[in-house]
Amino acid sequence: MNFIQKIAKSLSMQGRAIGFIITNGMTWTLLMPLLIFIASGVAGLWSIGALVQQIAEVYGADLSPLFFSIGVIVLKLLFFIIFGIWGGYIVVIIMSPFMAYVSEKTEHILNGKDYPFDLIQILKDALRGILLAIRNIFMELFLGFLISLIALFPIVGPLITFVGMPLILFVISAYYYGFSFIDYTNERRKLTVSQSVNFVKRNKAMAIGHGLIFALLLYIPIIGSLLSSIFAIVSTVAATIEMVEEHSDEKEILQLP
Repeated sequence: MNFIQKIAKSLSMQGRAIGFIITNGMTWTLLMPLLIFIASGVAGLWSIGALVQQIAEVYGADLSPLFFSIGVIVLKLLFFIIFGIWGGYIVVIIMSPFMAYVSEKTEHILNGKDYPFDLIQILKDALRGILLAIRNIFMELFLGFLISLIALFPIVGPLITFVGMPLILFVISAYYYGFSFIDYTNERRKLTVSQSVNFVKRNKAMAIGHGLIFALLLYIPIIGSLLSSIFAIVSTVAATIEMVEEHSDEKEILQLP
């Protein structure tokens, strides 16, 4: 099976995951990211309002009404732009404990394996998920910066940048999002972050396949981040199904002899 076929195989798991969620009474899990997304947006707008109020109290007398109004509009637009672009990662970070639970529930349905409740372990797993998501953000930004340097080369640089760069950055985003969805299973198997990184590197096509639709939804204006936050649950379930069914051998995961 070649690289493209492996991506297609993992991508097809998304459809299976939707059916799995519906038939196993997990539809309610799709509402949680929706509520968190809305709450995050409201909290962000409220914070902007509080910031504007403080500015008004300190500098209000020195600012013209027109300048003040323009400043408020700019701040709100900036918030929507940032939230639209990074809303997916914001949801992945905030939703980390819940998505770990969804992944665990999926595995339990598949093979009946139970994991005893351990609050300390849950907090550790949540922290790991958050730190991994932050790591992936910086890795994505760093790789994007390196790729953007191609534009400095005359003639060929701008052509490659404008034609190939959007596609390359899209694939990189899909890879790191897929990485997050796969890691919920890896952390449950007690793999270290380093071991999980090595596993995903060896299974790049799988990571891209599971992050592809999630990353694509983020390109939809306004509602893209909202739709992707819901689809994060679908991708987590899909990644868990593939990991349980095809990557359950410890030697294969750790690449041991």
